[in-house]
Amino acid sequence: MTLKRRVNLYSDSLIPPEQRLSFKRLTQALVLMLSVFMVSGISVYVLVVGSEGERDELTQQKRILDNEKKTLEQAISQRAPDSKLVEQVDLLAQQVELKIMLIGELSQREALTSHGYSVLFKDLARVSNSNIWLNRIQVENNNFIFEGYSSTPNSVPMWVERLKSTDTLKGHAFAAMAMSRGEDQPLAFTLTSKAQTEEAQ
Repeated sequence: MTLKRRVNLYSDSLIPPEQRLSFKRLTQALVLMLSVFMVSGISVYVLVVGSEGERDELTQQKRILDNEKKTLEQAISQRAPDSKLVEQVDLLAQQVELKIMLIGELSQREALTSHGYSVLFKDLARVSNSNIWLNRIQVENNNFIFEGYSSTPNSVPMWVERLKSTDTLKGHAFAAMAMSRGEDQPLAFTLTSKAQTEEAQ
């Protein structure tokens, strides 16, 4: 029988637990973080330098544009209108105004010619008098002037009363009537729907 001379006092509980983070792993992690920080710093530096370059370029462009703006403003403030062009524009404006007035006058006369004269002549034929004959008729702005001759003085007032009853002259008040007789001539008369001016008198 053999006697046991050695006693094993070492047990598994005495073995230290295995650490997940070792010095080697910490060193590797630190190197990796430093590398990441360095790359990030370089990238940020590059971006900042690029942004500063763009800012300087934009600032220079703004300065150039400001100078051009000041130059143009000074040129505009010192620029005077061309007198010939101003006279030409005024002349053209006057011509346009005259043409507009002429077009209005022609339109009015056309309306009177196409509508008013035909009706007026029909009314004059309806109230015709053998003792009265007209040698001039003037229509302007709905005002009428009749000039003619009469063989008898009493025929003129009677003809005027009949003239007021026509469709064309209904409602018109004749403001003036002048009558005159020359030597060995028939009685001349002028009938107008408006008061005669001093020049006409």
